[in-house]
Amino acid sequence: MSEPEIADILRSAVSRNITRAHTAYRLRLLAVFMEKGVDLTPDMYFILRHLWGEQDGCRQQELADKTDKDKASLTKLVDNLEKRGLVRRSMDGEDRRSKRVWLTPVGKDLKEIVYPLALQVVATAENGVDQEDIQRVKQTLDALVKNLKRG
Repeated sequence: MSEPEIADILRSAVSRNITRAHTAYRLRLLAVFMEKGVDLTPDMYFILRHLWGEQDGCRQQELADKTDKDKASLTKLVDNLEKRGLVRRSMDGEDRRSKRVWLTPVGKDLKEIVYPLALQVVATAENGVDQEDIQRVKQTLDALVKNLKRG
């Protein structure tokens, strides 16, 4: 296969569109947060969103797995959230090698500010897109992820 053919395949691969959509979503989320004076990065928001919705006080390794972060990246994110007074860490009572991450009262209250902003970004992204198309895209992306994890 020639260089131009390879370049064409890579340029037209779905991964390029996924990357562009992911980057656009993160940049819009960051812009909305900054506009409203919310000192969070998208990655910090994803950590908080898990704690708000799924399990406050989850193990740090679980949090890394659920948010698709490696251990080092998650540690840095939690450090930054801790510096902002949004979370605290404690030793796990069941496993002394593990730490649990808990929302502080300030971290819990931030949900009321951040969720409407995140919903605004979702509405912007999905504006004019048929819900059936959105469902198909989600199913397709889930299949791609499954393939890559098996891979």
